[in-house]
Amino acid sequence: MVLASCVIDPLKSMGYTPYLLTFEPYGDVFEDDRRVFVIQTKREELFKKDTLKKLRGFDLYLDLHKNLRTVLLRLILGGDWRTYKKDTLRRRLAVYFESFRKPYSVVNAYLRAIGYEDGKPKIEVSEKRLGFWRERLGDDFLCVGPGARYTKKRYPHFDALVELLVREGCKVVLVGDKRDRALTEGWNCINLCGELSLVDTLAVIKLSRVFVGNDSGLLHMARAVGTKAVQIYGGTHPTFGFSLSKDEGQVLLKGLRCQPCDPHGKGECKWGTYECLNIEPAVVKDKVLRLAFQGGY
Repeated sequence: MVLASCVIDPLKSMGYTPYLLTFEPYGDVFEDDRRVFVIQTKREELFKKDTLKKLRGFDLYLDLHKNLRTVLLRLILGGDWRTYKKDTLRRRLAVYFESFRKPYSVVNAYLRAIGYEDGKPKIEVSEKRLGFWRERLGDDFLCVGPGARYTKKRYPHFDALVELLVREGCKVVLVGDKRDRALTEGWNCINLCGELSLVDTLAVIKLSRVFVGNDSGLLHMARAVGTKAVQIYGGTHPTFGFSLSKDEGQVLLKGLRCQPCDPHGKGECKWGTYECLNIEPAVVKDKVLRLAFQGGY
């Protein structure tokens, strides 16, 4: 959903007023963004009469999910629909065959659905909110998002990385949810995991010099607020379309023969080693510091 923000400005330039349909509570990430109106619903209420009433009568529908739910919405609502090249078959074959691991960007695919070639995800955060967090944290810190939904996407050495960054004299701030809090108690840094709303998380990431995280939603939030990032890959792969572009930061991928092993990073490592995530914390630290202090540290 964060990556879908790349189409907001192009749609406005085409004369449309963008509305975004999403499940609760994810629309909260746009709380400060006055460019878009958000329609939030519960999963079980998507096809109820009141929800469908809100969705009727639009001049254009842009399907950036392309699944069974959105196919049903097309049939029910009618109207002018456009969608994107999801590349599902190729991406699934890329798990098994190296020849299918070709460059692909979900962001570019979204933009091409409306005739655009270039653009970035972008979500606006209010100056009032940024000022609130600047007073509490300053703006000379590094942000770490240690969480990921699946184990095969979760870098296991963030604690060591944080310690190395602190030894270099860096202030480190952790962001994430309550599950991440349980995994990070006692780390030598400012731990905000489980304490922030989605839009406050955006604000903290925006204020940071650099964000470092997994192939996860938090990483894409950094992209949407223009913060340079270091993206650590495990069981997934850039060929699935969620990789940083060169001007957004650095990608760390070991490039093992068994990468990728699942399009979403589900399941357990078949070797039991999670070797894809065995990247030395010192290597990650160097990438982070180079991005954060490009003029010298």
